[in-house]
Amino acid sequence: MQSRLKRTASLLTAFMMAMSSMALTACSDSGNTTEEETTTGQSEELAAENTDDSLYVNPDWSYGQVAIGGGGFVTGIISTCEPGLFYARTDVGGAYRWDNGAQKWISLSYEISEDDKGLLGIDGIAVDPQNAANVYLIAGTSYFSNAKTCIMVSHDYGAHFKQIDVSDKIKVHGNGMGRGNGERIAVDPNNSDIIYCGGRTGGMIRSTDGGETWESVASFPVNSTKNENGINIITFDGSKSADGKTTRIYAGVSESKTDNIYYSDDAGETWSVLPGIDEKAQKFMPQRFDLDSKGNLYVSYGNHEGPWNSAQGTLYKFNADAGTSEEIQVVNWTVGDIVIDPTNDDNMVLVTSEVWTEQPNGAFGDKFFRTTDGGETWENLDGKYTMSTNGMDWIYNAAIHWCSSLAMDSGDSNRILVNSGNGIFACDNIWDESPEFYFEAKGIEEVVPEDIVSYKDYPLVSAIGDYDGFTHEDIFSSGERHTRQIGSTTSIAIAALDHNIWVKVGGDESNQLLCYSTDGGKNWTDITNSPEEGKVYYKGKVALTADGSALIWSPSNSNFTYRTEDWGSTWEKVEGIIGSQGVYLIGDPVNKDYVYGCANSILYVSSDGGKSFKRKFDTMSTYKRLAVAPDIEGTVYIPGGGSGLLKTTDHGENITLVNGLKFCEAVGLGKPKNDGDPYVIYVWGTPKDSDVKGIYMSEDEGETWVRVNDDLHQFGGTGNGEFVVGDMNVYGRCYMSTVGLGIAYCDKNEK
Repeated sequence: MQSRLKRTASLLTAFMMAMSSMALTACSDSGNTTEEETTTGQSEELAAENTDDSLYVNPDWSYGQVAIGGGGFVTGIISTCEPGLFYARTDVGGAYRWDNGAQKWISLSYEISEDDKGLLGIDGIAVDPQNAANVYLIAGTSYFSNAKTCIMVSHDYGAHFKQIDVSDKIKVHGNGMGRGNGERIAVDPNNSDIIYCGGRTGGMIRSTDGGETWESVASFPVNSTKNENGINIITFDGSKSADGKTTRIYAGVSESKTDNIYYSDDAGETWSVLPGIDEKAQKFMPQRFDLDSKGNLYVSYGNHEGPWNSAQGTLYKFNADAGTSEEIQVVNWTVGDIVIDPTNDDNMVLVTSEVWTEQPNGAFGDKFFRTTDGGETWENLDGKYTMSTNGMDWIYNAAIHWCSSLAMDSGDSNRILVNSGNGIFACDNIWDESPEFYFEAKGIEEVVPEDIVSYKDYPLVSAIGDYDGFTHEDIFSSGERHTRQIGSTTSIAIAALDHNIWVKVGGDESNQLLCYSTDGGKNWTDITNSPEEGKVYYKGKVALTADGSALIWSPSNSNFTYRTEDWGSTWEKVEGIIGSQGVYLIGDPVNKDYVYGCANSILYVSSDGGKSFKRKFDTMSTYKRLAVAPDIEGTVYIPGGGSGLLKTTDHGENITLVNGLKFCEAVGLGKPKNDGDPYVIYVWGTPKDSDVKGIYMSEDEGETWVRVNDDLHQFGGTGNGEFVVGDMNVYGRCYMSTVGLGIAYCDKNEK
């Protein structure tokens, strides 16, 4: 079976590459390589790399993300030489490519492993100006994967990437301050083999072989900056070239009140400060560069790196040949970016960043301006443009904000895309009297899932970082956002015997955001009374007893767990759980007297409705969640880490080992194939030491295990929520949390 799947992997990879070449065509045969050499040769080489026997592809399953649409900070958008083709990067959710035919974004980051989850933080993106199939990402996250930094190289539109580890040379941080600046990586428009990249630390590096190997650019004068944003912009002026490569290169440095823009006129061998920078310009930090066809360099400035700490700024135009500069006085706020019409330098669009003005939907966000006379005059679009949700109605009251990247379709100067803290907005008629902006985030799923609930004959309900949570009747259509919006929601519970009763929690140091619903999430009531007078508790985990008569809450900033039977009018301190914050809690689905908890490897059980708990078992692991069997009292599954999967059928009195698992980090249950069969067990773990860590399923209580995901669908592991949960309504479907790829799903093709 394994060998058949490996052969299938080779065929699927070759097929996908062939389809990619048919669907998308390279842009230019100019430069040092022909189109055929660039596209076909590199694709064949990549195919050889990706079709070896180590690749495992599972043809029995389909994979994707539960549809929400947007929900995170898209930090950069890149147009390409191919009309209608864009790439986008995010701070924690990888990179995407716009599929113009399907009218949706396609994730390029499913195959990131748990060990490499830091590579979901994309700090820069570059596309070959001659061939849009060649895309390069600079990826890394300081707090994940030992701060590993890689150049991700693809020659097939991002269908596959090769990782080139450059951690020994530079470091980046895709979720760091200044992540909307850029781009810090660029491809020479006259030589596709030459790529430059700026690090947050370590200075500048370059490749002369298409990204395969990298060397430090020792002549560049800056290696790091105090704000840890480093070299944040690199741009080639393709009109200046010699010996088959671009000679003029610009680089921006994330500093103010000092030299912060440099240029080279000898292909990066030596660097000088850009001439003409006056005192006003120098007091700001460069955010982004844009070049017009005449070689003028436009610089968007802010007084800090962003995305939330910059308030002032301006726009400048520099000409390195003449040594001149000109302030383009549009606004005195931070300028996020401008985009120049490639067919007419006089036409430009500008967007601010971190400006809070009322937008057409009543939300507050950034401002748009446009010029048709080369910047002599600018038109403020306030009150002239409209906004629409484009079918993703949860975004109806959200702003276009934190804007730091504009892109224009190379084949249609009427169409622009702009990033925001919620996703991407597009406009197809930017030069009309009344431009129409709409949410263009279908396929981008960048939310951070924290919790999820699946009951038989009931919608899928989730808790999400930043965006509350959603209810899904259909996981393939954008869900309905919770009506009580509290922002980041860390836990949600629904009473097993009365699905009308919900409770969820979020909040922060100044706000206790704990609320409940008694009508299935349609209406909510806040619980404002604190369990401890004068203290503000927040986040953590919540549970309800089976009938919803009692709420148990373990805040993330308290060493105690609390219980109430009157929705917080009165509280009692739970006995038996002390010194643990954010204890995972879940009620027995049948008996309201039993509640289970886990923290610091300890299994806790209450037999009095959550008033007191007893320690039942120490797994010596760091598991975070339990799974209870629906309709079965007392049965709890416990992920035991290196101890495998554990189970109790008598409220924790006796613990047994489920067969066949060497390691188990998360466990969930799902609908069986046939009525009367055992619930399907889904785990994140490994059956044997030789197995790859991933999602596995068992339909016979652990006697046999089958891998669910494959090497192309790892999603960076279980992320913040650390869950794998089966669907109780669809056999062969399960969900997994991620660090920024939304709620991943696996769906068995044959039901």
